[in-house]
Amino acid sequence: MKSEDLARELGRRARGQWELYRKTAESRETEFSRALERTAWRREEGWAARWWQAGAPRFAAASSPQGLLLALEEAGRLPVAESPAPEWPTRVAAAPAETSVEPPPDVFEDLARAVATASRGDATLGALSVRRGRATERIVNAAGLDVAQEHRTLDGVALCIGRRGSRAHEARLPFRWDGAPDLDALARRLADAASLPLSDRPAPFSSGQWLLDPAVGAAVLAAAAPLFLAERPPRWVLRGQAAARLLSVVDDASRDAAFDGEGVATRRTPLVENGQLVGRLHDLETARRAGADPTGHGVRPSFRLPPRAGPRRLFFETETPATPAALLASVTKGLFASALTAPVRVDVGADRYEIEFTGISIVAGRAGGPVAGARSTGRLSELLRRISGVSTDTVFFPSPYPAGSPTLLVERASFE
Repeated sequence: MKSEDLARELGRRARGQWELYRKTAESRETEFSRALERTAWRREEGWAARWWQAGAPRFAAASSPQGLLLALEEAGRLPVAESPAPEWPTRVAAAPAETSVEPPPDVFEDLARAVATASRGDATLGALSVRRGRATERIVNAAGLDVAQEHRTLDGVALCIGRRGSRAHEARLPFRWDGAPDLDALARRLADAASLPLSDRPAPFSSGQWLLDPAVGAAVLAAAAPLFLAERPPRWVLRGQAAARLLSVVDDASRDAAFDGEGVATRRTPLVENGQLVGRLHDLETARRAGADPTGHGVRPSFRLPPRAGPRRLFFETETPATPAALLASVTKGLFASALTAPVRVDVGADRYEIEFTGISIVAGRAGGPVAGARSTGRLSELLRRISGVSTDTVFFPSPYPAGSPTLLVERASFE
């Protein structure tokens, strides 16, 4: 059975109101350690269909065209509430040429040496998993859409072990490289996450300025992402003010893909401009409900799930960036959050956040002693509005979509 056969079947069931999606993915992953090297090769194929039958939306998915045909029958019998169909996109894009996936780079020894240098011998690289992958998507619909594109990724997870005397601490960090592997930056984050918690030194200040490493800033932004999906802004967004005036937030996946999981063209979508909330992420369905244009943010976490609105490449930016050194020099008394010790917790509706981290104390622009662990809690609105410095060193992290942040300076925060 071919995709054309499935398209004809969908046309029979839902004339003018159907969508057919196919994804093929391949990845090569290598696990490194001192004792072994193990390589895995994976391949996946998935098919999904979405259609409106008797005014009600239907969805089916399977790992083959024959399986999808059977799933169409089963899904067509389920009771579903009526809902209007979206306005389908219409465009045509040529399919990319099929290319092979190269093995991931062997960077274990280089990263191990960089970790030892960054930690001054207090941490060692225990294990490293590096994956290189390729995914190809094709989407056709009843309106004449027929687009295809390829995504490529290079990411992984590193395990680092910090030791001091008889004590040990493990840190496991995911990473993503858009270009050549940045081993020095990853080594510094691993060394800090593994060795700083061994200091036993609590936060020396109950309040002060707060410098956030890009990894921490990106985690905060990803946790606050529901703000950009809500039908109505929460009450704390007064007169559109959501953050400090120097801060902007953008979602722009143009470098990753030409269109989203529904075939809508990718574009730069401003969400916060100079502190003002100015946009929202839309897929076809939320755009229809809001009477707005789709923004190209229909995402598919899996071919087994229907598309939904979500971030694709979310990041902070500013018109007045400063160097990381300048931000450090401006801190009179505060903490540098180098690594998280627990996932960032954010409640956008209740306007609350909680961040647990390890880092370094700063006095008069100079690094002081390590801080084993600290916690900051408070209002999310105050955290965002107190950002007084944005650097130039933006880095993207898997979240699972890419979330990016430079070093950030918060003018005032409370610590425990």
